[in-house]
Amino acid sequence: MATIAQITVTESEAKAGERSVQPLYFQLNTNPDPVRVSPSSGDPERADLVIVGSRRSLGAIDCRKIVLNVPTGPNSPDLTSDLNSGTPQISLPGWSATISTTAKTVTFTPASGHATIGRDEGVTVQLMGLRINSQVGSSPLRIDIEWAESGDDYWATDSTTIDIGKFPADFYLRNFIAEDLIIDNGGSVKLNWEAGGASSLRLLYEAADVNVLGLSTFTVHDVRRSTVFYLRATVQAGTGTVERILSTTVTVRVPDLEVQNLTVRGSAVFDAGASFAADTAFAGNATFAAGAQFGGSVTGVSATFSGTVQADRVRGVLSANADSYLFQRKNTITAGSYQRALPSDGYLVLNHRGTGGAATLELTRYGTVLARATVGVGQSATFLVNKETEFQLTSSGSPNHVLEWWSIGGIGL
Repeated sequence: MATIAQITVTESEAKAGERSVQPLYFQLNTNPDPVRVSPSSGDPERADLVIVGSRRSLGAIDCRKIVLNVPTGPNSPDLTSDLNSGTPQISLPGWSATISTTAKTVTFTPASGHATIGRDEGVTVQLMGLRINSQVGSSPLRIDIEWAESGDDYWATDSTTIDIGKFPADFYLRNFIAEDLIIDNGGSVKLNWEAGGASSLRLLYEAADVNVLGLSTFTVHDVRRSTVFYLRATVQAGTGTVERILSTTVTVRVPDLEVQNLTVRGSAVFDAGASFAADTAFAGNATFAAGAQFGGSVTGVSATFSGTVQADRVRGVLSANADSYLFQRKNTITAGSYQRALPSDGYLVLNHRGTGGAATLELTRYGTVLARATVGVGQSATFLVNKETEFQLTSSGSPNHVLEWWSIGGIGL
């Protein structure tokens, strides 16, 4: 059973020796929306395809050909059974279109050898009144553009594929809106829509998946952060399933904050119960009330902890001076390993100050091992490391070890 998206876009990957810059970025609009299949008898369904290509780079390009590859035939992956039923149009002056039913293409070319498309310009290509075949499915419409940087003689062909979903005549999903697009933290969101002819209708947001088949409205309570809501409709058509998804976004004033990595450049004060799931860095001062929890690590110039904090979750919270910055990690790895990348050039020093066990320090850069040292009782190892070098510290036997980092240039962790 296939799931058919209404419209999806796939940009071709650059081949060896070709440019990786996309010459034009294409967006498809259809009338009607969505495209509907023709009945088995009677007047056929027709659709207007409007394809807008926009230039997103600074320079101009030269273009000598734009080709629409239109799936033609009576089957589910085909869009039309009669390519000649569509009228091609293009916004560029002096260009003309040629339809080839054998190659299943519509080719647009300029009167001269090529035409220039400026950095703030674009192109609109249309195929109007195209007769749609009678089979529900997804039709891949490929757009080829033959182009070169303006004034260059190196020509390349770039491709974009847009999948056009073909839906039953009695299906519709439209006007999915929120009554309030901006709400207060903890407020409610009332969503409205129009739908018909669907065998399944579900509302998706965050981790929620709500069955709303037969409904035209739904209210979500206690919304605490800006949220994208998705309305997904599916309809059974023979042995296949066709899917259409609409979305709307609601913004929350002063939302709850959830981040992977947090950097605070001024002073920060955190109330009781503050919780951090990932690494947290402070360029200024930080004060934590009792009960602070850290799933990652804490770094900064200075910090005050009113409550109990796991020692192995705090590092680099020391005073800085004009020339260097000290980072220490004392006796914190008793099993497993600890790994991170350094933000500047500096020295890593590993000392063993205990009576047993061992600690190992390994340096890597872009996946290549640069150096490795294991220190036992009374031993030490010193490395001069470059910025972005990654180090991994492992230990066995619970050694009393100290790892220090002195940066060159006064940049701290």
